[in-house]
Amino acid sequence: MKKIAFIVTVFIGLGLLFSCEKELRDPKLDPSQAVKPEISSPTSGSSFVLLKDQADSVLTTFIWSETHYNLTDLETTKYILEMDLEQNNFSSPYTLTSTTSTAYEMTVTQMNKILLVLELDPDVAYDLAFRVRSFVNSITTYSNVISAVITLTITPYSDEIFIKPIYLLGSGTTIGWSNILALPMEHIGQGQFARVETLTPGSAQYIKFISVLGQWAPQWGTDATGTAEGGILVYRPTESVPDPPAIPVGVDAGPYYIMADTLQLAYETFLTSGELYLLGDATLAGWDNTAGLKLTEDQPHVFSIITTLNATGTMKFLEVSGQWAPQWGTNGDGSNKKGFLIYRPTEGVPDPPGIPAPSVAGQYKITVDLTTMQYTVEQQ
Repeated sequence: MKKIAFIVTVFIGLGLLFSCEKELRDPKLDPSQAVKPEISSPTSGSSFVLLKDQADSVLTTFIWSETHYNLTDLETTKYILEMDLEQNNFSSPYTLTSTTSTAYEMTVTQMNKILLVLELDPDVAYDLAFRVRSFVNSITTYSNVISAVITLTITPYSDEIFIKPIYLLGSGTTIGWSNILALPMEHIGQGQFARVETLTPGSAQYIKFISVLGQWAPQWGTDATGTAEGGILVYRPTESVPDPPAIPVGVDAGPYYIMADTLQLAYETFLTSGELYLLGDATLAGWDNTAGLKLTEDQPHVFSIITTLNATGTMKFLEVSGQWAPQWGTNGDGSNKKGFLIYRPTEGVPDPPGIPAPSVAGQYKITVDLTTMQYTVEQQ
């Protein structure tokens, strides 16, 4: 019995030893133990009045400390500098930079352009909040560590903002990887660019975005987590920076709504039906989504219809008869003659405003160009 007891004791001891060794070999990442990044410059509470004659001057350099996790054998830490109106509490933050560095320099014109693109009024002081979000793995938010927030008061100046298009290209497009024939994407507001374009599926079919025809930088791709439906945009500012991975194409061939958000560094793609139906109380169909008037596709992704319109009400376009999504409306600036198209891909997205009826009832030609994201209404 003593011998048996001794053997049992030895096995228990070995079990405890192996358990301890396993515990030592498999430490766990615990973000709650991390030393958070801390923004040291600029000083919270500082005020900046932006001046046009100082446009090329450095406004400020954001500097922050490194994040220190409780483990050392990790991927390189990434940092995202985020900005939002203070009262929004980062409900929809804007990405100023995504980097592995701990500093980011901004010029006066860079900040001014961002504020105007975000549709903030010139000559008005805004309280803006800034924070740094760090992570080692973008697949989940588990490793996210967020700095304390600093606030700055910034007053933009009035300026004419010419927003150059970005361009779509890739093996999944009709023009391939030709950076000279790349397809322009229209700016639809707040740093977002969009276009409907036919994509070819396949395991080796991809897309990217560039900002200058004939050049490979600047460009936008994605990271290892990017899918055919959406993901993170990774920016390549110059040729000296490695190419980011290309964005994969979906499994179905057809016309896709493609949106690239260059401020929040995100993209989305949705397969469209390739059809459009007109409805609304400004039309003969009313708001019966089974009675929409079908538009004719005159050329790829450009549709038209000649029909009678009322002098009151609004109208929209549906992609599938009998369904309220996907649908196309306009934005707050859309008129009864022309405007930008706003896409509602699913029922989970709020309805865009309707297109206003013409001031006089009669026959009109309505043209919808999904390559430029614009519509026109012309009396016949």
